[in-house]
Amino acid sequence: MVVKQIFFVTLLSSTLLAQNPAAAGAQNPASPSAATTGQQAPAVANDPLAQMQQDLNRLESLNLNMSSEIEFLRDQNLQILLRTNSQMWTVLINDLRRQIEREQQNRSPANRGR
Repeated sequence: MVVKQIFFVTLLSSTLLAQNPAAAGAQNPASPSAATTGQQAPAVANDPLAQMQQDLNRLESLNLNMSSEIEFLRDQNLQILLRTNSQMWTVLINDLRRQIEREQQNRSPANRGR
């Protein structure tokens, strides 16, 4: 269930990036974060929860970038729409983080003995 939600969130975030060419162009593929993501991929690929954490961190970063760019728009209606969109993403990211924490607690050795 959590994997489906993460996939959905990732799909929506790529749609947001595609709609905002300034943000897409602002990312530098040679940046340190891109290099670290490539280095962490083998370790994260074995642990779905770690992959979800990494995806949520990226989503949160994209959301913060989008939020900071909203103020530069001149159209107030668009600002309101994008602020609401950003708030929805924040709620979703926080909810998914709580779900991951619950799953990690369920996986912990102390809970297996119960």
